[in-house]
Amino acid sequence: MKRATSVDVAREAGVSQTTVSFVLNGRSDMGISESTRSQVLSVAKRLGYVPSASARSLKRGRSNIVLCALPTLPVARALEELKEDLSLQLGEAGYACVFVYSGAVTTPLADLLQFLQPDAVLAVGDLTEADRQALGLSAVPFIDGILSPRGPEATAFRQEAIGDLQVTRLVASGRDRIGYAGLSDPVEERFYLPRLDGARKACERLGIAPPVVATLEYTRESAQSALAVWTAGDTRVNGIAAFNDLAALAILAACRVAGVRVPGDVALIGVDDLELAALTSPALSTIRIDVAAATATIVAATLDLLGASSAPPEQPPSTIRFVQRESS
Repeated sequence: MKRATSVDVAREAGVSQTTVSFVLNGRSDMGISESTRSQVLSVAKRLGYVPSASARSLKRGRSNIVLCALPTLPVARALEELKEDLSLQLGEAGYACVFVYSGAVTTPLADLLQFLQPDAVLAVGDLTEADRQALGLSAVPFIDGILSPRGPEATAFRQEAIGDLQVTRLVASGRDRIGYAGLSDPVEERFYLPRLDGARKACERLGIAPPVVATLEYTRESAQSALAVWTAGDTRVNGIAAFNDLAALAILAACRVAGVRVPGDVALIGVDDLELAALTSPALSTIRIDVAAATATIVAATLDLLGASSAPPEQPPSTIRFVQRESS
């Protein structure tokens, strides 16, 4: 169906296109009668007329759109919370958040910039060099790599801090030989590798041996293979930091089958604080990511970038906390 234009509204209402423009833009100083104004508004509503976004952007000098470029990632609770909170908090500030999966489309970002005319771009993953050049040429401000290891501190997303906190808590509970459970999934490497790096640095800082690393899949069999490494003589551990709660739950199941006591023989800490983590036996200790607090920092940085904030960005709050349960 053809989209209605201001010409269609003018023809149907029996007035000039200029009159339609004055009415739809709320001009009350042009001597237009109330009956004519009501007629134009009624016709516009009946025809489903929507003013052109590009025309409104040109008139106001802004679109009130923030384009959020997402990488192709497995569905995760934290990512879904991030999207919801970005939409809510940017919406409260008067901006519409438009999401595009940059790794799943063939449309160059430069084309999207012309079509959407965003006021700013937030890249959850890493922008390509071509995308950064396109943004530079279009003068659209952007924040790159929100979830990347090299992402700006203003986003408060530091993956290394998660691995550090896991090891710190394990050592505080009396564990001095740490295993780290990663995932054999290249898509997860943007999270897995910096978290592992944080765990290694924590071990060095605390004066214990580096973590014994084993990678697994979300299966009991691969968790059993990893557990075999962690219960062998030279690589025996008494504390395990898992990449996330799902990996930790797989390890917990493998421990039950192998007769390894948790936390008696080995303490275990996951990441994400899934609802299921509190329902296991023993209940799983984990790291909770405060997505809302992190999002508030991202939004504050975005508004500052747009010159739309009346106050300077605050110091990023801590976005992670330890949830103590029975497994550690």
